[in-house]
Amino acid sequence: MKNKVLFGAIFMATWVGTLIPSAFAASPCSVGQKAEVLWKQAWYPATVLKVNNDNEKCYITYDGYSSSWNEWVDAERFRVSFQAGDAVRILWKGKWYPGQVLEVSNDHYKITYDGYDSSWDEWVEPSRVSR
Repeated sequence: MKNKVLFGAIFMATWVGTLIPSAFAASPCSVGQKAEVLWKQAWYPATVLKVNNDNEKCYITYDGYSSSWNEWVDAERFRVSFQAGDAVRILWKGKWYPGQVLEVSNDHYKITYDGYDSSWDEWVEPSRVSR
């Protein structure tokens, strides 16, 4: 009986977690984050200065340009730029875990979780990685 109750609790927690992923959606950016911003079909290095209240837009400054170029950008024009060896936070099942970038390939990151063995390493999309 105990096993059935435990299985039922795990099943329900997993099922509920798949129903409300938007509640755990990661902001596309965080203050101080290095990134690239799309402008006129080219990607430019930038730094995030602010995040709006609904966490949907990032106020950025283009690296090497005056503040007159600062602007609000949405997720479609924003991509995080991490390199192998960078310390990051990784979103997994609604919770952020510390880890590190192992490799970068085609806008995806191979990550490792701090304190977990390599069997937990995985390729993740940019929305699951933050500083």
